[in-house]
Amino acid sequence: MAAEMPSYPPSNQSNASTGDGDDMTLTNPTNPQASVAPSTEKFDSLSSSTDTNLKSPAPPPQCPPSPPPLDPLSTDPNAITVADSNADPDLREKSFAAPSTGDETSLEPSPGLPERKSSVLRPPLPPLPFHLREHKGAVAFVFIVMFIDHGIFPPACYFGLKYATNISLTTIFGIITGIFGVVLGLECFIRSIKLILKSPRFRPLGQTARFGMDFWQYSFCLCLIINVICVTVGTSLDPPNLNLMAMPMPTIIFNLSWQLLLSDYLHEHKFRTPFRISSTPKGDIWPRFIYVIIEDVIAVDCNGKREWRQAWRDRVAASKPMRETLKRLSTFWAVGGLIVSGLCWGLLWGFDSMSGQEAGYALGWLLPWAWIVPSSIFTTFYVKKRLKDERHFCQRHKESFSA
Repeated sequence: MAAEMPSYPPSNQSNASTGDGDDMTLTNPTNPQASVAPSTEKFDSLSSSTDTNLKSPAPPPQCPPSPPPLDPLSTDPNAITVADSNADPDLREKSFAAPSTGDETSLEPSPGLPERKSSVLRPPLPPLPFHLREHKGAVAFVFIVMFIDHGIFPPACYFGLKYATNISLTTIFGIITGIFGVVLGLECFIRSIKLILKSPRFRPLGQTARFGMDFWQYSFCLCLIINVICVTVGTSLDPPNLNLMAMPMPTIIFNLSWQLLLSDYLHEHKFRTPFRISSTPKGDIWPRFIYVIIEDVIAVDCNGKREWRQAWRDRVAASKPMRETLKRLSTFWAVGGLIVSGLCWGLLWGFDSMSGQEAGYALGWLLPWAWIVPSSIFTTFYVKKRLKDERHFCQRHKESFSA
């Protein structure tokens, strides 16, 4: 069926016919001189378009292709590139970048990331299975026993028995040496029994030998041997030498101080261990001596066992603030110990008179504790502050704590 011509509303245009009436001229009312003859092509195309629209329905409007889904395993979490050959050229190779905050560590992991990615962005802080507040009684008891036996008892027994009785100096020093040696020997014996048990729960990590000791046991035995030599030689003389009899505490402090300084130097310069040092295997970087003391004493004397050794190793390896704390404490105790031990030796060997030697004997036992007690109190509060700083540091830095 032929399409009917569309009807147009009347307009203000004036039509004029000339000649035979076959030509129609469209006259512009504002400019009569501008007349245009209408083209029949417009009506032909309009008629053809109308006929086509009646025969076939109009196709639905086409929407631009949607961008491809996001790849959760993309290596760049801040930019997503749309590259589709069928997409709009305006959208092709276009990057949608996440807003930069200036600190990449503040970005939270996306819910689409796998667990592996989330753990890298926010690693956990390895906990320590030891709380000092749960062992206050035991720690206080051991500290008081050591203070009495290694500090107050020797000078008190010497002056009390010498000036209140007629007992000879050899007998007096025999009593002092016996009580002092029993306490140290008993402590060394208990540690040795724990380490040689059939169960390896107290031994260092990786230690397979049943009679293998930790490093603190060897260092403790070295201090005990040096003290036995000093006391034995001092007691064998007639009369007994007061200077040698007051050497145990300064000698113990000096023995620990030079090991702290030497291990710090070896650790800072990346020296490798020629043998196993507690849980540090042979060939690894030399550990700080203060790190070894904390590991061995809590694992054996405080019954932390191997669980503590592993937790302590993980915590120090993961926490930069913890390593910095150990470095500062090691320097503090090493330098202070060398100064105190040198001062004690100067007081012991700097007087020739009997009264001077007796004063030096008393100071040789008491002066180290005048430094140990306030230093221990300072260390307790300092470690608490550093642990709090460590938590704040880990909250500010979401990346790996060991960076």
